[in-house]
Amino acid sequence: MILTLIFTLLTTGSQLEPNDSLKNQSLEVFSPNKIYEFQASYINSKGDTLTKEWIELKPFGKPWKFQKTQTAYIVYYHFTKADSLKFLSNLNPVSKNPKKPKPYFWSKTSGETGALENDTTLWMHPFRENQYVYTEIAPFPEIRKKLLKIDGEWKNGLGIYLGWGNFKGKVFSTYTVLKKENRTYGNLYLKDCWLIHAVGKHNKLGKSYLDFYYHPEYGFVEMNYTFYDGVKINFVLKSVTVKNNEVAD
Repeated sequence: MILTLIFTLLTTGSQLEPNDSLKNQSLEVFSPNKIYEFQASYINSKGDTLTKEWIELKPFGKPWKFQKTQTAYIVYYHFTKADSLKFLSNLNPVSKNPKKPKPYFWSKTSGETGALENDTTLWMHPFRENQYVYTEIAPFPEIRKKLLKIDGEWKNGLGIYLGWGNFKGKVFSTYTVLKKENRTYGNLYLKDCWLIHAVGKHNKLGKSYLDFYYHPEYGFVEMNYTFYDGVKINFVLKSVTVKNNEVAD
């Protein structure tokens, strides 16, 4: 069993309103009419790129069965046997004892998971299967819409409990809005993407970082992680396909 607990603090020091997560509106980013494809890369602490894969995210447009206030989606990981073999000599970071390392479990899918999309917040579970398990201890992708302005800031905390081995503990994260700029992803030219810098401090392992771009129509279009031990993971949007099988442009 894997258990995590997320608690949120705003820069004003106030808690979320009790019904804040229930303020449903029509889904834009996690619309069931969209399918997202991301280019994923894993770079070890020596600077060597071990894998380049692609990841597919498909929203369902219905509540997540484990948390009804979240909307459900699924992630598919497209990797090869050669990709997984590269990690035979790499220590799984969740291993408590390096002398008895925990093997990687390679999965083609995340199974159904959840995101939060409403008029105040956009938040999602990160891509965290396979070699991307590191993302559990970094700041989760999150936007507080009322704080989207230069130097806007918000905070949250993550309690990591059963099933996470060496990652067990608490992560306190701070998000800072840096700037707004135009970005190009494949055939998509996106105006006014927000760049957010987030720092997450684990009580035992130290700091990990997430720099990500957010667009109001397509969500988290680029996520660049740097972890406490020097490993880097990048997820960059390749394309968005709408329900009628046309690629968005």
